[in-house]
Amino acid sequence: MPRTLARGAVAYIAAISLASLLAAVALFRASLPAADPISFLVVAGLAALAHAYPIQGFRHQAYQVTLPFIVLASASFNGLELAGFIVLIHLTEQLRVRRPLYIQWFNACDYFLSAVLALTLYHRAVTLLPAGALGELTAALAAACSFILLNRLLLAIALWLARGLSPVASGLFQPELFAADLVIAWIAGPMLVLALLAGTWTALLTAGPLLLARPALSALLRHHQGAPGRIQVPAA
Repeated sequence: MPRTLARGAVAYIAAISLASLLAAVALFRASLPAADPISFLVVAGLAALAHAYPIQGFRHQAYQVTLPFIVLASASFNGLELAGFIVLIHLTEQLRVRRPLYIQWFNACDYFLSAVLALTLYHRAVTLLPAGALGELTAALAAACSFILLNRLLLAIALWLARGLSPVASGLFQPELFAADLVIAWIAGPMLVLALLAGTWTALLTAGPLLLARPALSALLRHHQGAPGRIQVPAA
């Protein structure tokens, strides 16, 4: 880590790393059923492709359309597969983007903790909701929303400790960006239901709307960057 990184930020990254390790241990002990290798390759491959091409946001912030694949992974993978999935998408991104390693490490831990929460809420929701497509859709949306909130919260704290940016100044909680996240999250429901009914290969078709979400989100971010009076936010 760079010497200029504040001690509070270093301690925070260490705490998030420890929390990720404890979450991984708890998840491995849960003995969830494993996905078949083809399903893992399809979901992980599509997610790695989506994650490797981030949309540039305020200054160096990046936004991805990986969320529907993360929800699919949280619903279908066991602990080892989910951990491997998170590592794979960040390694793929690192090959293209070349972020400082401490940032990429934090991002991977952030995503893993958020994915574990999504997994937990999804499996809890399907036991409480009526069986069938409606229950799966609701559980998928709950998982996606929980991922968004925890991911943004963990990153906001990191920006506050490392760069002195308040959660408001960070730009992470702008209503327009939350709306864009929810549009992307909505894709996760149909994607998951079709994958459960017809097989994971259907993600190759249901991922199509993400190709439209990318330019829409890019245009939204460019609008915010060019608008007068907007706060420009550095990357985590």
